[in-house]
Amino acid sequence: MQYKIGDIVLGTVSGIQPYGAFIKLDNNEQGLIHISEISSYFVKNITQFVTIGQKIKIKVIEILEDKNLYRFSLKQVGTRYRQNVRNFKKISNKKKRFKIPDDQQDFTPLEQNLDQWIKEELIKIGEKK
Repeated sequence: MQYKIGDIVLGTVSGIQPYGAFIKLDNNEQGLIHISEISSYFVKNITQFVTIGQKIKIKVIEILEDKNLYRFSLKQVGTRYRQNVRNFKKISNKKKRFKIPDDQQDFTPLEQNLDQWIKEELIKIGEKK
């Protein structure tokens, strides 16, 4: 095995499966980029990031000498974009939280309209049959 862990190498995408992309190196050695190492963002479809025949820079993250294979990472080579989950949660929670004024916290409108709504739905059901 020519390369060591941490090396950045140039490889060609030789195959794509739902779980990762197969890479062939110039010296006929091979390896895999697992789907979790494609991008720091959620990856639903690997073909959105790489295509067969494409040459890409990848980082060696593990060597499986017994199988004569490498494990590679694409996301550790390029600019790393972090998803700020904490801020996302804060923003989404602010959208969901709203205070109903105290004078509007009763069921009077529901009580007044419930009988009419039931009658309307029964008519709709009867028309469908």
